[in-house]
Amino acid sequence: MADDRPLVGVVGSGIAGLRAANAILRSETDARVVVFGDEIHRTYNRPGLTKKCYPLSDSLDLTIAEDVQVKGAENDALTWRLGTRVETADLRERTLRLSTGETFGYDALVIATGVRPRSSVRDGGECRLHVHRTLRGLSDAHHVHRRLQAGGKVTIVGAGFVACELASLAREYGCDVLMLEARRHGPFESLLGEQVSAALRRWLVRHGVTFLTGDSARELLCEARERDAAPSADQSLFIDAVGSVPNVEWLHGNGLDLSDGVRVDASMRVPPWDNVFAAGDVARYPDPWAAGSPTRLEFWKNAIDTGSLAGRSLASSLGHGSLPSGISYFPSMSTEVIGLRVQIAGNPRTSDAMKVVCGDLDQPDQGVIVAYLREGAMVGAAYLDQGARLNSDYITLLRSLRERRPDVGVLHTP
Repeated sequence: MADDRPLVGVVGSGIAGLRAANAILRSETDARVVVFGDEIHRTYNRPGLTKKCYPLSDSLDLTIAEDVQVKGAENDALTWRLGTRVETADLRERTLRLSTGETFGYDALVIATGVRPRSSVRDGGECRLHVHRTLRGLSDAHHVHRRLQAGGKVTIVGAGFVACELASLAREYGCDVLMLEARRHGPFESLLGEQVSAALRRWLVRHGVTFLTGDSARELLCEARERDAAPSADQSLFIDAVGSVPNVEWLHGNGLDLSDGVRVDASMRVPPWDNVFAAGDVARYPDPWAAGSPTRLEFWKNAIDTGSLAGRSLASSLGHGSLPSGISYFPSMSTEVIGLRVQIAGNPRTSDAMKVVCGDLDQPDQGVIVAYLREGAMVGAAYLDQGARLNSDYITLLRSLRERRPDVGVLHTP
């Protein structure tokens, strides 16, 4: 007997894809859901790959995999197709072509293919000086952690979240760390501004990281050195952490706006298709904190929220539940830089001014709170501390920030 239940394809087995699948299965759509993933692993916590130092062990790979595993609802209607890449999509015909040579026909589709690391080598070519590594997936983490456990020298290109967490991890393993950031003054400058960025750079240097910027960094980048260099036997660990590229190539030819990920509406629907939705790092949606201007965020909480929203919107398109009004959230994120907790809320990137509300940027470990303003109104905040000295002050500031958008949901204490 033919199965006439709706068939949903979820392309991407990360947290956004898992949350979308779970939302669909909870919505009583009676749909069958098939999740496709390039990797052979089930969903895991990618941010966790850079946050923990592991003891030397013959079972390191298994230890890391078990430690970062994320469990989702199991259901007879859910099928995993791991180690299976989607090569192309024909949205008009509602079909996917798979790396196995098969085609897959669907009734509705979720795009959750995320991003891949960008390389510092020009045009993605080969470098004559180093073997360039990145850290995005579990197999990357297995290699990088083993190399870090061996100690020695580590060079990290970049100064974003992944770069700083890798530097912290490498120092914890006892490695000598060199960070190169040619375009900016220090970590998170495009998000938090030059003053906070410089304070974070000083913190890293204070804790044994060699941090070079501008021309000093540029001179040590492979692109500047390899033209006149013979092939090198340098076996030190060289890691690129210079941003990412959305995985959208498989969607070419469908008339979509793929200029920076996949453009979606406030319900995560991919126009003009009523049965196609996108979520996670790959989705570019109207930002409720920036008057609806498009934004694409690469944070764990964003992937969770947009994945759930895409799943609920898809279920509504199948006639189950009302269409969600759109993403409504209080943007917040946190990381740790060699013991210094960095918490960020709102949208500091849109500010035109900043002010230190509490503390001193020269002593971030003692606690410092920064407010970000646009035309005099607060649009973001940051809190640096080695403990929780100013936690109550930060929460008070967040409440003031949240009042600008009363629809952003429940405020969670940091």
